[in-house]
Amino acid sequence: MSSQERYLTSPDGTTIWAEAVGNPSKPHIVFVHGLACTALGFDMQFSDPEMLENLYLVRYEMRGHGRSGKPEKLSDYDSLRYAEDFGTVCDAFGVIKPFVVGWSLGGCIPVDVVHYFGTDYISGVIYLGGGVLSRKWHPMCTHPVMRGMMPSLRSLDSTVASNISTHFIESCVANPPVDLPFPVLAQCLGGFVLQPPLVRRLTLDRQQDQSKWEKEAHVLPCLIIQGTVDSHCLYKIMIRKAREVYDDVDVMLMEGIGHAPHLEKTKDTNRFILDWVKKTVSQPKYAKSRL
Repeated sequence: MSSQERYLTSPDGTTIWAEAVGNPSKPHIVFVHGLACTALGFDMQFSDPEMLENLYLVRYEMRGHGRSGKPEKLSDYDSLRYAEDFGTVCDAFGVIKPFVVGWSLGGCIPVDVVHYFGTDYISGVIYLGGGVLSRKWHPMCTHPVMRGMMPSLRSLDSTVASNISTHFIESCVANPPVDLPFPVLAQCLGGFVLQPPLVRRLTLDRQQDQSKWEKEAHVLPCLIIQGTVDSHCLYKIMIRKAREVYDDVDVMLMEGIGHAPHLEKTKDTNRFILDWVKKTVSQPKYAKSRL
């Protein structure tokens, strides 16, 4: 199936790179990457024949990342801007009530979407590999390894940023020599380098009002795909907090897997996503919500 790749313009003028592929007649699903990464991290999902046949897959690069614009004011990273970016992508590709897959930092995008567009805008949330539930709750769920890297990740010194880059990327997987062959490592390093240190700090410093999400997101079904040796996320705390918000939470724990299940155990991760979406859309309440 051919893909549609576009450079879009968000309401504030920021360029957002996005791509859609798959079957538009099937459930729609939007993938959001993590900090200092790009949408290329989802290549193994976007090339899976079964996923392409049974889902309409959309991915984009968050502002401040990859091929998208990288504004340099904190106000450019307001929660509203992230919601507008998401809406711009959905409008461009005719996406209706998508499921949202958020890897790592991408997991907090539903907070922005629910706050500005409401829970009816999406069909459910999939947290992939230590998904950040919200900016407010991120610190309590941060693993000591990730916490130790944070000063370097926030540094404006390009040498410091360069020195932490490989360690940061390798820490995303449980077994770097196996899970990050050099071409993949080089691709990930390229994504890291594309993000200026100032923009990375602004991305990390942005705030969210999560009150509406906390109060209303309980109606959304939730899937958590989580590795047991994730060195970025204290996943037991994260899962507990997710259950405080969502009424319906399914958890797939992957033994010996780190922060990037979609890279480390691609086939299993894809199967979890596809099976869960199929199960969710088969329920009468899903069909009713699409009306």
